[in-house]
Amino acid sequence: MTVTTTEAINFDWLEARVATLIEDEGPIDPGESLIFYGLDSLRVMKLAGELKEHGITVSFEDLAKDPTLNAWSALIDARKGG
Repeated sequence: MTVTTTEAINFDWLEARVATLIEDEGPIDPGESLIFYGLDSLRVMKLAGELKEHGITVSFEDLAKDPTLNAWSALIDARKGG
């Protein structure tokens, strides 16, 4: 596993990570619900755990409220260093 600093957790990292979780080759609309791309609750929990390992505390519920790249990016930015 590659060590990633909190600063490196940005939109590009998130988009690439989500793309591997949903196993989708195509582009992801950042405003579209990731549920439509096949993202399930287990993968959301996995992502929350990965973010926690990088020092960004978000819960499954935080992510499930608005499952879009835009919303998650804003949430992660707000939680950095907090």
